Amino acid sequence: MTSPDDATTRRAPTPVNIPEIPGFLNDGQWKVLMALMDTVVPAIRVQDPSQIHEHRDTSVIYLSNSEYSDTIAALRKAAWPLNHSSDILDAYLAERPSNNPFFSQTLRLILSNLPPKKQRELRYLLSFLSTRAGSLLLTSRSTPLPSLPAVERLEVLHAWQSSSLWTFRALFKSITTLCKLAFIRSSVTLFPLTGFPPVPAGWTANAGFSYPYEFLQFRPSPAGTAGKKVPVEVAADVVIVGSGCGAGVVANRLANEFGPAMKILVLEKGRHFDASHFPLSQAAGLASLFENGGVIESDDGSITVTAGATLGGGGTVNWSAGLQTQDFVRREWARSAGLGFFESEDFQRCLNRVCEKMGCSADKVRPNHANRVLLEGAKKLGYTAKKVPQNCGNKEHDCGYCTLGCWRGEKLGPVNGWFPEAAEKGVKFVQGMKVERVLLEQRKGKKVVKGVIGTWTAGDGSETVQVIVKAKKVVVSCGTLWSPIVLLNSGIKNPQVGRNLYLHPTNFVSGVFDDDVRPWEGGSLTSVVSDFENLDGRGHGVKLEAMSMMPSLSLPFLNWSSGADFKVLAASYRHLNTFIAICRDRDTGYVYRDASTGKPRVSYTPSDFDRAHNLRGMLELSKILYAHGAREIHPSVPEIKPFIRREDNDTGPSFDQWLANLQSHGNKPPLTPFASAHQMGTCRMSAKPKDGVVDPQGRVWGIEGLYVADASVFPSASGVNPMVTVMAIADWIAQGICEDLKREGPQARL
Repeated sequence: MTSPDDATTRRAPTPVNIPEIPGFLNDGQWKVLMALMDTVVPAIRVQDPSQIHEHRDTSVIYLSNSEYSDTIAALRKAAWPLNHSSDILDAYLAERPSNNPFFSQTLRLILSNLPPKKQRELRYLLSFLSTRAGSLLLTSRSTPLPSLPAVERLEVLHAWQSSSLWTFRALFKSITTLCKLAFIRSSVTLFPLTGFPPVPAGWTANAGFSYPYEFLQFRPSPAGTAGKKVPVEVAADVVIVGSGCGAGVVANRLANEFGPAMKILVLEKGRHFDASHFPLSQAAGLASLFENGGVIESDDGSITVTAGATLGGGGTVNWSAGLQTQDFVRREWARSAGLGFFESEDFQRCLNRVCEKMGCSADKVRPNHANRVLLEGAKKLGYTAKKVPQNCGNKEHDCGYCTLGCWRGEKLGPVNGWFPEAAEKGVKFVQGMKVERVLLEQRKGKKVVKGVIGTWTAGDGSETVQVIVKAKKVVVSCGTLWSPIVLLNSGIKNPQVGRNLYLHPTNFVSGVFDDDVRPWEGGSLTSVVSDFENLDGRGHGVKLEAMSMMPSLSLPFLNWSSGADFKVLAASYRHLNTFIAICRDRDTGYVYRDASTGKPRVSYTPSDFDRAHNLRGMLELSKILYAHGAREIHPSVPEIKPFIRREDNDTGPSFDQWLANLQSHGNKPPLTPFASAHQMGTCRMSAKPKDGVVDPQGRVWGIEGLYVADASVFPSASGVNPMVTVMAIADWIAQGICEDLKREGPQARL
């Protein structure tokens, strides 16, 4: 089944569909869940006075003639300048999840990525709500939840939201967020209503640059003596596990240093999509390019983590920001962590080299509406705002769809900027290869790398093959979530593995404008306000940035108070910009291995200290939006009503009163949504073995021939979008690997 926007103009010669996902819920549990979904985004119809009350559909929200007329008028205003017929507006209000097969498919996909423990908890909850006793306990109604009228189910959700118990507030957040995520990805009426096009203006099939990568394939070896399959064995001088920003730089540096004489293999568990596929649809993009479909919740549900999971990793799905590591962060890493390299000219040369290779520049940046709001609003308030360099070869790259893949091939991350040159010089690639662990052996009293072992899956999923790659050097570049898992699976006992997790926790503020904003147009993140980045005098604070306005990324963070209100607010997408207050966190969490699946689990709750900085960022963003003339200001704090700019006859609170209310209320989890697109620190670099996982050259302490080169080696949070910092550190680590190989000579090779 393809997504709704795939049904329009086909954007790629090879469609990327979302597979059917078998459900883990039985029919009764699914019925309860869909009843909740139909409450969050209900069908809304006008009340027919002649209709007998008993014959009404109890899952529909009925409005009086005047209420319905007001709602239609609000939708017309939201959709301006489009002039829709009443049929389109009626269809949008009447749409509900249980009538949309693609909603069910999308919902199953999201749920399939939940850890088994959370799946069990969800099954138990839904089963409980289907009974009279369970409903009485959880809803204060003796009727099972699916049999309750929609208006009573709405009252239940509001009771959960205002509960004094974390469990009920977290339940409210989970249910409403789950529905918003699936609705935005699957709605058949929202995009036509708002005018959001499935492809960017000027899109042409097969127009972008794509390097013709060839990927190694494997076939099962003949069965062994006991009928067991024997792993396929291959050899390499260096194997790189992962293909993100760190891996791209390492592969490129090694290839340029040694050429085809050095056998280098890059292993990626995800898949490659060339530019002809891009941008993927909202649903297919999140399912195919992101870890866990784009949603990884911390254990307590307080923060959602988003990470790339395709060839190029985060470099394929990021927003092009090419910011260098700041002096105060470099100073902290050099002096507090004892890593003097970070204040050296050597590190500056690494920063300059990677920026030059990617053409990081702000010269051709043409800010879209959201980024102009930051630049101009900040100027009115006396704040400092600047354009953000983009890694697009000094081209005017104005595609807001790039988080779903760069159809022009202009974003010079690993896939378009670093790997092509490496491939030309002999580097080989494998996709669909999930490395389970690094192989180690004891040699002369030392632990030494032998290679890696993992499972390769064919592109169509028809077969899997266990593969052993023998190598004398292994570079783990799986990212902050997966690199510690690979090390733990390998039997590395260092207690620092997985610890020191930094996430740059982020809060959101949206503004609705009278202008026809068309937020999908223009580069996503091309401006930044940095006045509040050092609020504690030690480099901790908050930056203000614009976010990608792809509907499935931005709209789920809008507050929900009722289905009717959310539908109207989502329909304002054409006039909406969302901004982020991104905090350089001081306090940390950790990553650990799920006992059932082996996948990374995240334990992290934004601390009071860091949340205070996020809140300051929301307050300052609200001031910038007000200064720029936003008609409505919506902080993503469900208990806070939006600020609506006062008309002559309006008696609502003044902006200062509203701002004071937001400040006093705060941004406590679980209701306030926090998100992270930057994960750092779980294999951190240290001057002493007891303080970290890798030494100043990226070598894993106590293991010969094993390196880590990704954001997990950061000593603490970078404070800026981490792409350039990752690449510069990887460049330094790659230089060290080259020196190690030269010093060891040909005997170091297989």
